[in-house]
Amino acid sequence: MLRIYDSEMNHMDWDGLRLLLAVHEAGSLRAAAGVVGVSQPTLGRRLRALEESLGQPLVLRHARGMALTDEGRAVLQAARRVDAQVADLRRALSGRATAVSGRVRVSCTEPVATDLLGPSLIQLRDDHPELAVDVVVDAHASDLDRRDADIAVRMFQPRRASLVARRLGSTFTGFYASRAYLARHGRPEALPDLVRHRVIGPDRDPLFVQQAASMGFSAEQMTYRTDSFATVLSWVRQGVAIGALLGCVANRDPELVGLLQPLVEHPVWLVTHPDLRAAAPVDAVWQRLAADLPLLLKPVGP
Repeated sequence: MLRIYDSEMNHMDWDGLRLLLAVHEAGSLRAAAGVVGVSQPTLGRRLRALEESLGQPLVLRHARGMALTDEGRAVLQAARRVDAQVADLRRALSGRATAVSGRVRVSCTEPVATDLLGPSLIQLRDDHPELAVDVVVDAHASDLDRRDADIAVRMFQPRRASLVARRLGSTFTGFYASRAYLARHGRPEALPDLVRHRVIGPDRDPLFVQQAASMGFSAEQMTYRTDSFATVLSWVRQGVAIGALLGCVANRDPELVGLLQPLVEHPVWLVTHPDLRAAAPVDAVWQRLAADLPLLLKPVGP
């Protein structure tokens, strides 16, 4: 009996094994050619190439069809093992593609991460116990091509048409104060009135700085500046100062009062790479966020 050594297997034509298996099961070259979708002459040439690569005759041709040699039957056993392994691999990959498990990376700004994502993450874990989510808190756009994130929640319209994107709604940046602060210091009626108040807001957000300046209030006039949204929100809640906050977060706190007109409008988009959109874990997170976040973006004004 022919023994198939590893060194021979490493140089074997794997597709040739599939063809040999098809010939044995079909009983003839003609029938096998129809099964695998190649012409009979092509199938014959590829079988001969397999025999030459092994240095052994594998098939005996006769008037009633063909039969395997002893060497052919040994190779057939190897072909069946490979076929079974390939089938197992396909099932495993199919399961990975359809199973809601593994990790999904979501990129978003700090206020979205700290104040909006929580309920969605609770529901995702309840629905899919094997699904984990990594949250990348970043004020800048994560590179979806480099897999810095699988899904991004962005406060601007994606500039690349090749990305899969859905607009979820809109929000804004505006000034808020606690009821305790207003009781002590009064309420500003116009943006220039803020120069007489304690104000906290972004340090380096160009949209905020430009828009505030265009409306008569310079960022240099703010008492406190920080790019930490969590700090601004906490200090406003404590009555330390009037703060520039995201409306979809501040409007959900009954102790905060919206002041003046919104400064900057923000369209909110859900974005992913087209190669990832159909993957079951990404789809599960996408669908959850697409359902939940629009509800949290309302109302759109103070």
